[in-house]
Amino acid sequence: MRVNAARYARVFFAARCVVALLSVGLGLLVWAFARQLYGARGALLALSFYAFAPEAIAHAGVATMDLATGLAFLASVFLFWRFARTGRRGAWAWTALAVGLALLTRFTAVLLAPLLVVLAAAYALTGRVRHPGRLWLGLALLLPAALVILDLGYLGRTSFEPIGRWHFVSRSFQSLQHAAPWLRLPLPNTWVGGIDRQAVESQSGATPTYVLGRIHSEPVRWYFPFAMLIKWPLGFLLALLARGMSFIPGWGRHRWRHELFLLVPVAVLLGAGALANLNIGIRYMFPVLPFLCVWLGGLGATRRRRRAPSAARPPIVSGGIPPARARRALGPVLGVALAFAQAAESTAAAPWELSFFNLAAGGPGGGDRLINDSNVDWGQGLIALREELARRGIRRVHLAYHGTADPAVYGIDYVPFLGGTPGPESDWMAVSSYYFVGLPQRMMTPRGPTPQSVRFDMRALWARTPAARPARCMYLFKIR
Repeated sequence: MRVNAARYARVFFAARCVVALLSVGLGLLVWAFARQLYGARGALLALSFYAFAPEAIAHAGVATMDLATGLAFLASVFLFWRFARTGRRGAWAWTALAVGLALLTRFTAVLLAPLLVVLAAAYALTGRVRHPGRLWLGLALLLPAALVILDLGYLGRTSFEPIGRWHFVSRSFQSLQHAAPWLRLPLPNTWVGGIDRQAVESQSGATPTYVLGRIHSEPVRWYFPFAMLIKWPLGFLLALLARGMSFIPGWGRHRWRHELFLLVPVAVLLGAGALANLNIGIRYMFPVLPFLCVWLGGLGATRRRRRAPSAARPPIVSGGIPPARARRALGPVLGVALAFAQAAESTAAAPWELSFFNLAAGGPGGGDRLINDSNVDWGQGLIALREELARRGIRRVHLAYHGTADPAVYGIDYVPFLGGTPGPESDWMAVSSYYFVGLPQRMMTPRGPTPQSVRFDMRALWARTPAARPARCMYLFKIR
């Protein structure tokens, strides 16, 4: 990091360009899926909801795997939907490739196994499957095919050694090791090691959860629904409500069986999130977002249901329920209006969408006492802090920074604040929102990260108005 300080920002910018391209691909996939279901207008509406979603914009600009995970999930389900409809071998091959790449993208892709089984069963129960035998055979063959792709991605580094010889650090894998030491896993060694490491962080009580101003040692099961209510724009939430209200009376059985491929993944992912022990950011539920954006395309659907015979149509009573044609026309108008409302709320938060909160939760950067962690502060404020210090003529600052980069790499002259009374080196102090609310974490210093997590009691500053909020994830105070 320090050796490459001169090109540090350029290297990360190159990595972010890759993620931005993945976001373009995900947007096109949202459009294509919605076009298959709802026609051209519905596809454009779905794409609008995705393109102006603060979560999508935020994660398209950082070098992480959250957006890639959303792309992998939607691509796997979309291609499996095409295979279930047609039973063609080519569609199956593309599905197998997508599932294998999903496993290479993130460990949570293991949820695709139960998800696809549920989708196949639900679709088969509709009675409209053309080739039931091909559907179940193809589903059974997806697992070995995906494992082959996973092994190829790790260059065949699979030892097939009994797990009794492995060294595991998580309780779950240690239990499996004691129960079946003879078991041989057809999985790459480092992939299993990664899941083992992730399992440690996901153990109950291992990672604190911050919600509603309190730090919980145990997971909060309603964390993700609550985070969505305050992190997603009001226009998007109202669109989901409108879509849900019009869903049951507005669509025939033929549409319902296809929309299973949108709603079942959302239910499975939300259920897995409720059972998870890692509540540190809405980003873990990012794959839900593109499925919902496709579903919202139904507000602008151009396809009509067949008209009932004249004798079967109920008469229209003055002052009663509006005609069906009027109700169908209301959906696109309402969808466009809510898409514009989301775009306005999202654009007002630019360019710091990562710390976005909707207006009901306090607006951009205003909900960090409700939830925090990667919902607000991912260490993205160093450049904004540097610019704010330069604008105010501040040469040195006391800094409690939550992030893995050394602020000196970005040209910030700082004194790490590790507690107590700030020294005379500076009259200013900057605090990351993560530390400001009292969350513990190791801190980066000029000598490297601190050996243990540090935690501060910043309540004395909570009532004070900061001089600035760089990137809406940091607080800058003049302390003397």
